[in-house]
Amino acid sequence: MPTIPQLASKPFDEAREGNHLFLRAWFRAPLRIAALTPSSATTGATMARLIDRDRSGPVLDLGAGTGAIGQALLESGLPPGRLIMVEREKALADHLRKKFPAIRVVECDATGLGSALAARGVRRVAAIASTLPIVWFSAAAQMAIVDQCFALLGEGGSLLQLTNQPASPLPMRKLNLVGERAAHVWRNLPPSSVWRYRRPD
Repeated sequence: MPTIPQLASKPFDEAREGNHLFLRAWFRAPLRIAALTPSSATTGATMARLIDRDRSGPVLDLGAGTGAIGQALLESGLPPGRLIMVEREKALADHLRKKFPAIRVVECDATGLGSALAARGVRRVAAIASTLPIVWFSAAAQMAIVDQCFALLGEGGSLLQLTNQPASPLPMRKLNLVGERAAHVWRNLPPSSVWRYRRPD
């Protein structure tokens, strides 16, 4: 496994700090965070395995939280320069910057994703791995996020979405999506699934 130089020298302390920040964010806005605990390492490894890294451009970790998905992507061999972590909560974004100093961290609401990335010179991405609790978002927010994701992905791109719901977390017909459950993640709290979405041909 490759050495990841941007990882913290005190992983236990950082993990404890990250969990504390995540729990505080949940208490402030439970529907914006949804889960009581960050994604597991197994979830991260599953998402990393499903990411299409053959396409050119950055890979987005959308709703990066404490960095479990990004960590797994790096450990799977994704170059640090290709990873962008997107996080809305300021405390979690600051935590990510400290934990991953070599990674671009964008602090923004996902409904403003396109403009936030364009301001940083990013207009096309290779893949998106989302852990947003998007099933709880309003229909307008879901549409805004999905449309911006696929504008960034371009033709042939796919969006990975983590969910603990038994069915698709996105209304596919309403959002003009084709989707399938790509993986189950039993070793997560709660057990989850990864859905892969694309635009119809």
